[in-house]
Amino acid sequence: MRMGPDRIASTITDFVTACEAPALLERGEPPLVLDRSRLRIEITPKGTWLEAWDEQRVWSRRILRSASQSGKKLALEAFRFGKQNLAVELVDCADARSAARIDKTRRSAFSEQFRLFLNRHFGSWRWESFRSEAKLEHSFSPVFPTALLTRGNEAVAALAAPPRDTSYHALTFALVWLDWVRREHGALAAGKLLLYLPEEYAGPVIPLARHLDSSRLEVDIWLYDENGGEYLLDPADRGNLSSTLQPRYSRLGGPAWWLDFLAREPLLDTCEEPDGALSYRLRGLELARLEPAAGNRLPALRWGLGRRRTASEAGLQDFAALVTAVGTRRCPDPPDRTHPEYLAEPERWLESATRRQLAEIDAHLDQTFLYGQALGSLAGHKTALDLLGIDTQGRLAILELKAGEDIHLPLQAFDYWLRVREHLARGDFATSGYFPGKELSRNDPRLFLVLPSLHIHPMNEAVLRFLPPACSVSLIGLCAHWRERLDVVLRR
Repeated sequence: MRMGPDRIASTITDFVTACEAPALLERGEPPLVLDRSRLRIEITPKGTWLEAWDEQRVWSRRILRSASQSGKKLALEAFRFGKQNLAVELVDCADARSAARIDKTRRSAFSEQFRLFLNRHFGSWRWESFRSEAKLEHSFSPVFPTALLTRGNEAVAALAAPPRDTSYHALTFALVWLDWVRREHGALAAGKLLLYLPEEYAGPVIPLARHLDSSRLEVDIWLYDENGGEYLLDPADRGNLSSTLQPRYSRLGGPAWWLDFLAREPLLDTCEEPDGALSYRLRGLELARLEPAAGNRLPALRWGLGRRRTASEAGLQDFAALVTAVGTRRCPDPPDRTHPEYLAEPERWLESATRRQLAEIDAHLDQTFLYGQALGSLAGHKTALDLLGIDTQGRLAILELKAGEDIHLPLQAFDYWLRVREHLARGDFATSGYFPGKELSRNDPRLFLVLPSLHIHPMNEAVLRFLPPACSVSLIGLCAHWRERLDVVLRR
């Protein structure tokens, strides 16, 4: 709307005053928090000037007009010498509706930082492509900007991860981008992948990138710090694979009356937990737990959904009724498929079905030894390998289960494979109580990815092709009625 300098100044002042946490958004720049002690609105003969600053930068522009105001958003138009007028927004960060705009502004600013980095180190290269928006049909993420650069017969595909913990997700989308470049650009197919990672959060990504199939791609890792400085990581630096293995405990299983009940209750599975507890689950849904003794605390058996109570032989009939009721609602053909007890913990349900029908996954797997959540933290990151087993030849088997689509499944499973292989090489499984009485093969572990075939992400197989030949992967696609029985309809 057209208005004079006084009206523009009062509109901005009123808006900032009404906001709990005002900020200025400009495309290509980080959001600028408007601290009232660092904000100045001045009326001059040339118009209204808005000036704001923080520890890193100063923003100063002549405001030409207030374009529109909607709720906690005020659109402004600012003068920019020699170029088209600049569109900026004032928003209230405390308003949930502003989150998407703030996130988009941050992504835009990071894309410009990525562009600057590439220009500094690849200034003589030709830009074939630069993308910073989502493209869902190709599984491109708006979080990770990408580029394709060429120079003569050379080509590099690049991806940058923003300054936050994105785990191995950055590497997944980098491989997706590289795969697309090779399929779409033919002669320009990139032979090298550039990864631009925040120094603080790059730890878990480096070992994965360094252990990919070197015959299919070369990876250069650039790390940047909080001040925007970057450096090329030494190619010999393969990262730190500092994994931990959860020790297995000797468990008694509870009082005699409880063990007798379990022997007569076929629906309940007994699953060992890494902390020494025993979890009693009905198709993956935990109904009871036996907590181990700790310090002066005696072993404690508790049961129930939600708020649990201490178990006793006198209350066993009530618990049996709970098992029957939940079993009716949580079954392959329930009366209500929208009931929370049916929908809860789908991957735990798939785990339960896999434990009971392991031969359907692979006839050579040993039903006797199957451990859940064997791995501990990696560089401070909590992990939960689904199932660790062994085949009849003593070779370790990793089973990663998904009940739904997950583009990151291959690299998540590859992370587990690397760490299990490391523990195998160090002889950690015998000293931690795994596979008693069994001699483990020194061959690399086998890896099984198990999920409904209809939920295999279109890019899963593309990412799997970048894993090294030593990582033997079986992609197991299950039928849609896996809750009833595990029928394998795809095996690759």
